Amino acid sequence: MKTKETKLLEEALDDLGKKKREYGCEEVTIGFKNNGHGDEIVDYMSMDAKGIIRCYELKVALADLKTDNKKSFYGDYNYLVVSKSLYAKNPVWENYIPPYCGILVGEELSVKKQAKKKSISEETRTMLKDSLLRSVFWKYENYKDAKDLTKYRQLEKKLTDIEKQFVESQRETERIVWTYKDYEFWYRKNHNDAHFSIENQAKEERKQCTERKKGTLTWCFEGGRYVCPKCHGEAIAGVCSAYCPHCGCDLRK
Repeated sequence: MKTKETKLLEEALDDLGKKKREYGCEEVTIGFKNNGHGDEIVDYMSMDAKGIIRCYELKVALADLKTDNKKSFYGDYNYLVVSKSLYAKNPVWENYIPPYCGILVGEELSVKKQAKKKSISEETRTMLKDSLLRSVFWKYENYKDAKDLTKYRQLEKKLTDIEKQFVESQRETERIVWTYKDYEFWYRKNHNDAHFSIENQAKEERKQCTERKKGTLTWCFEGGRYVCPKCHGEAIAGVCSAYCPHCGCDLRK
């Protein structure tokens, strides 16, 4: 059974979600048995209109914090939410949470440690969205016969919003993947480069940007001629263009 402090923390997260226009739900079961999950619960999970997922683990006592129960930090941003009394005990937080996890305290959700973004795969993101949708659905079912019609209608709207966001997110993901593959296919065909990939090109652009900031990527004057510092190709007709005509390197200062 939930303690009063735990319920207050859940209500605080609900209020925060309303202010930020996020879709949230407590006690979200992660994944399904057929994919090796289904036996792990996130105390509270939310998703905003951009598909950013936040996971919250709620602890109100030191024994809670020290339990062997797994803390489920699957989201883009993850938080440990603790009561004021637990925070006052000043445990060594690093022993209980990963470095990217933030810490929120009390019903005010005071930020004691900022959360850092965690990289999650599209497969995990889809699983989390499915899990959130399923949990909201069952919560909706439980409220069907409830006398509190206001909460029932709010839950019904929340479910509709999440379903709409989920469909839009799937379409956007499909569009991005199609564009990614389409560009690589035609670039390889047009440039006769079977090994071209957007991932490698992005790494190269990042490297060029870093070197340009250091002042290392500009035309070099060697032996009476200007050459590219990357491929050592000579400037055509002595013109120091913004990009190397041989390798395409960005040579702007």
